[in-house]
Amino acid sequence: MKSRILVFVLVLGIVAVAIGWVYESRLAPRVETAELQIPDNIDYFLTNLNYRAVNESGQLDYEFTSPRLEHHTLDDISLIETPLLNIYRDTERWRVNAQRGELQQRENLIWLRQQVVMQKFGTDPFELQTESIRFEPDKDLVSSDTSVLMLSKQARIEAEAAVFDLATGIYRLNKTRAVYYRGNS
Repeated sequence: MKSRILVFVLVLGIVAVAIGWVYESRLAPRVETAELQIPDNIDYFLTNLNYRAVNESGQLDYEFTSPRLEHHTLDDISLIETPLLNIYRDTERWRVNAQRGELQQRENLIWLRQQVVMQKFGTDPFELQTESIRFEPDKDLVSSDTSVLMLSKQARIEAEAAVFDLATGIYRLNKTRAVYYRGNS
């Protein structure tokens, strides 16, 4: 008889604990969390990026900085947030900044897009404003297939497209409208 009472008390205790647990879990406030969506096509991202490339002689060729870069595996393209690109040549330096960019590793190509401002420092400095710039380090070319506005002390030039050959210093502007200022140097 004692064993029956002991089993009964034990079962009654377990039931009481279970009822208390269910009661407490209903009274406790539920914590709602948003479901975090993790993209399945990004294999890495970098923050506070400072990327530097050197030329064959070991001198700094170009560098770009960005607060964030994320690499997409499906198309092997890295998206760059607010990139700043510096291009170094013997007598001049170029600085290009934009709202967003894209690095295509296979082609060694950097696209800068949205509110692009390119500045040339050194001899005959100028500023160029456009919506898209393409930098091809292997060919030493900077080009834009969108309309550009080029401003300097000597001129204001609008063009439908532009190509800057950094190796030769030859610039080609297509379908231009220009205003030149006399007496300024």
